[in-house]
Amino acid sequence: MSAKLFPKRRAAAGAALLVAAGAALAAGGCRQKRGVLTPPGVAVDNALQSQHFAEGFRKLGRAHLRSTVHFAAAVEGSATENVTTDSDIWMDDQGNWRLVDLNDKDGGREIVLHGHELAIALRYGRMIRRTAEDPEPLRLLAQGVGGPYAAWDLLRDVATIDDFGTDTRGGRKVHVYKITKSAHPAAPVMRLASGDRQAWRKTLVADKVEGTVMIDEQLGIPLLAEIHGAYTMLRANPPESPEGAKGPEGNGTPMHGAVDARVSIEEIGSSPAIAEPEAEDLTPRQRTVPDERALLGGLPRAPARPRGARD
Repeated sequence: MSAKLFPKRRAAAGAALLVAAGAALAAGGCRQKRGVLTPPGVAVDNALQSQHFAEGFRKLGRAHLRSTVHFAAAVEGSATENVTTDSDIWMDDQGNWRLVDLNDKDGGREIVLHGHELAIALRYGRMIRRTAEDPEPLRLLAQGVGGPYAAWDLLRDVATIDDFGTDTRGGRKVHVYKITKSAHPAAPVMRLASGDRQAWRKTLVADKVEGTVMIDEQLGIPLLAEIHGAYTMLRANPPESPEGAKGPEGNGTPMHGAVDARVSIEEIGSSPAIAEPEAEDLTPRQRTVPDERALLGGLPRAPARPRGARD
């Protein structure tokens, strides 16, 4: 298919991959195990797992987490689509936290957990307060710390992890790991099923992989993680395209992409306490019809009357 004949479809391909990457970020990474990790790789994988990261960060007490994640993708010969998300999370020693997510597509949100209440506002929206019910607070916090895992999950099968021993960061003892491009990555898939939206991950060939992860030895979470990668991949052709119409499998459309992620935990023991936010109470929605059905559902129905019958 010519890029000149189908510019919107080809540009949409890059946008579709960014949506997929963004979904992985929001979920804290959605990994399918495809390779066997070495012990250093296992240590990095465990440390970056979003739920483990969130639980350990909460145990750290007062601290400030800063995160920036950038994804880029483009069909060969087309303009590159980019999205960058900046996140800040402040934690206090009472387990209260405040999360602010902002991206360069004019999206974002603010979330505050204070005591037993959760307050949430979308960017430019009102903050609404409601009772915090587990496991939602931990799930939201895991999303906030999930940036580095989304990058690692994308590159894990084309990366090598080396153990660089111990060091200190922020007054705490850490173990240092270096990430580089693997000399013997798993062979990429070269033929794709058109209906598999995640198939492009299996075709990834790395051009560059590098990074550093410093894992707190007491809590097993990263006090610093920097992960950078550039790669090529194939996008499965949609069934309605001329290529997709030729059969259920094909060679796919060549694309290139990049990811850059950095997270650091700072102000350990000195970040400010989290104040109760100004927020509106959640207004109960009107449920007149469901309530009527619930109240009347147990009553027997009147028998059907034959035609022509009179009272």
